[in-house]
Amino acid sequence: MKQLADNYILSSGHDGHDRLRLLCEIHDPSTRRLLLHAGLGPSTSFVEFGCGLGSVCRWAASQGARAVGFDLSEAHLGEAARMAREAAIPQIEFRIGNVYDIEAQIRDFDVAYCRFLLSHLSEPVEAMRAMARCLKPGGLLVCEEPDVLTIAAEPRSENYAAVVDAIIRVADSRGLDYRLGRRLALHAQRLGLEVLHADAYQRHFFKGREKGYWTWSFIEAKEALLSTGVRPADFDDWISGMTAVDLDERVLVAHASVHQLLARKRL
Repeated sequence: MKQLADNYILSSGHDGHDRLRLLCEIHDPSTRRLLLHAGLGPSTSFVEFGCGLGSVCRWAASQGARAVGFDLSEAHLGEAARMAREAAIPQIEFRIGNVYDIEAQIRDFDVAYCRFLLSHLSEPVEAMRAMARCLKPGGLLVCEEPDVLTIAAEPRSENYAAVVDAIIRVADSRGLDYRLGRRLALHAQRLGLEVLHADAYQRHFFKGREKGYWTWSFIEAKEALLSTGVRPADFDDWISGMTAVDLDERVLVAHASVHQLLARKRL
């Protein structure tokens, strides 16, 4: 069976929670603007795939939407449910589920959403097709995906460049597309969806915890990088060099550009 994140190379357990919280701090503001642009509000039925710790689902429910979040990580879903209970957020549910097969369980949603999910899948277009089947006619598919090739430091860091090159090779070796973001709208068109909005943004940092997000992610990806022939000593040198860049407020780190899609299921 194909899995929700069939080639996920980062932590899907409790030790990945802090990194996911940082990701939400970085990207939730842009996600919320995108979903408001999609018309999310009271009475909207909203489903998220690969919901992680449930930050977007909780926010959607706080706006009055009826929210359902799917993930394959029991650790992530347990934490998501705990935080929803503590915040006393109604109209929210978290379930274990596989994006490829989920449409058998749910139908007729107004909005189907994912962020940083499709690039971890070997069949992202099929996943988008499955998400679209969950929508009612006129419903919206909303996706956000990165282009990892755009991660860089300025002035240029050879260590950042080396790790980005290596992680792209990891993706290619596993049949993944870590540059998927730039192709989101084209995939939606080919599925017969009406593309309403296609755009991208890129976060830049001189300092702060956010600056080192991708260094943290690549540390979690160490096993996958070593499996493709990267030498442990080279990996350690790269991470040491990236960490030095992250601490140097004279150097700008550009995160992966994030491509955003709003596409409507035709009536």
